[in-house]
Amino acid sequence: MRISVLGFGTVGRGVYEMICKAKGMEVRKVLVLPAECSESFMVTSIDEITSDKETDVVVECMGGIHPAYEFASSCLKAGKSFVTSNKALVAEYGIELEALAKEKDVSFLFSAACGGAIPVLHNISVASQTDRILRCGGILNGTTNFILTNMQDNGKDYKEALAEAQRLGYAEADPTADVSGMDTMRKVMLLSSVSFSSLPVENLCCEGIENFTKDIADYVKERGLSVRLMGFCGKTAEGIYAYVEPVVVSSSAVEASISSNINFAWYEGENSGFIGLMGQGAGRYPTASAVLRDLSAVMEGKKSMIGPDCVRIKADNGICMNSYLLCIDGVFSAIENISVTDMHKKAKELREKGSKVFFAQYKK
Repeated sequence: MRISVLGFGTVGRGVYEMICKAKGMEVRKVLVLPAECSESFMVTSIDEITSDKETDVVVECMGGIHPAYEFASSCLKAGKSFVTSNKALVAEYGIELEALAKEKDVSFLFSAACGGAIPVLHNISVASQTDRILRCGGILNGTTNFILTNMQDNGKDYKEALAEAQRLGYAEADPTADVSGMDTMRKVMLLSSVSFSSLPVENLCCEGIENFTKDIADYVKERGLSVRLMGFCGKTAEGIYAYVEPVVVSSSAVEASISSNINFAWYEGENSGFIGLMGQGAGRYPTASAVLRDLSAVMEGKKSMIGPDCVRIKADNGICMNSYLLCIDGVFSAIENISVTDMHKKAKELREKGSKVFFAQYKK
């Protein structure tokens, strides 16, 4: 199988190196910026790839939505299978790209877009063919997990923990997508599209870790608890729920043992029960390994991951009732039996009045 790669950054280089060593695969071309074009296999125009009759599959490792969407569309229209690690692209345009792939009878796979090396999307796409997926989620962002565990285990404040994550390459120079919870939310959207053929785009509840402080870290640690950022989605009577928020877990919980930049993804099937997967959630070779897994699946004839007739849908988070730890201007309290929708709304209203607010679900 002959493969062209879009992008030659951290993940793109890893994909290139792994393809060069893989049996039955070879690199045709790599799309780079003009200033980076230094090797014979490098090209600077997407047309050189879409018009290349020798390219069977295109791998996208550029990131961002544009021009990634336009490039993906061009490749699929040219009859080339497409594999991507770009969660933002799939969350925004996955349904359209899946339709293009189906029209051209080629593959569109993206298991590297959620969980890095962890095969959670791959496993769910296979399991959903013979089992009914009920719910899924987990610790899906290594940057926030590193920051939270560094603060709780090593006594760092938020700025120190974030700076160390950036120094080690776990966090971008602009970490907003990670710390706001948006990166995790996009992964929840992908989990939902694969599990339930529903892509949640409205009524999403997303709370990150920007308001987690050293005082809060000390408070939970003194009580034998830990905080992790988690995403959740699942079936409801009318549709699905989909949300992201910090969660307080006991020191004996599995999630409490997931430290540093490790991810923990899980799903529950009607017949299989609970399935948990732990591993590297990001990085050059973990993500590249997931891309190669998709390339192998293409070789085996796998065409799609998004559920059949997937549609955009409003999330129904009002049905999810939880208990919460709430901290308002340094004063802690507990809230029992409140919906996810109402808790996120309450925090927003308090912040609009000028209060500093942190909240986290109590996981039972």
